[in-house]
Amino acid sequence: MHALIVGGGISGLAQALSLHQVGIDCRVYEAVPTLAPLGHGINLQPHAVRELTALGLGSQLAAAGILTQELAFYNRHGQLIWTEPRGHAAGYRWPQISISRGELQQNPARCDP
Repeated sequence: MHALIVGGGISGLAQALSLHQVGIDCRVYEAVPTLAPLGHGINLQPHAVRELTALGLGSQLAAAGILTQELAFYNRHGQLIWTEPRGHAAGYRWPQISISRGELQQNPARCDP
């Protein structure tokens, strides 16, 4: 069996790793000709980190990103409006990790399963 995955984002790449783990060949197709760091940040919620940890990427993700402990909203004057704990601080078994999308895609050597 050979699978085709359209999209080289976090979901497509995670799917490719999952298929590889169970012995299914796949090919990932991406619209852009060359991946480049875009500078956009993404937040990997604990349930996503759980799946990526199962793929063997947990410690590498934690080293490359920021373990988010809290989410806070402030008004334009810098006054706190609302806050809540995230990841381990919220009682989850897995952390929430904030990471640059470009860092995630550009450095596969840091994420060897």
